[in-house]
Amino acid sequence: MDDAALLRQTIRRCTAILVATITITGVSLQRASEAGLLILIATGTIVYLVNEFFIEAPTVDDSDDRLEGE
Repeated sequence: MDDAALLRQTIRRCTAILVATITITGVSLQRASEAGLLILIATGTIVYLVNEFFIEAPTVDDSDDRLEGE
């Protein structure tokens, strides 16, 4: 995986952590009946982070190496 792809992946993960933190804080500051959307966003963010944890990083295709040699 090249540096740009790793940077994009890191930015996505950091953004997801920030979103989860802000929404969980919002849920704790509101009544449970009013926090439905925030709970949905927090749940989706946590599911995304768990999914990212279990996905293997894609490898660089060998075709890129052949193009550099030409």
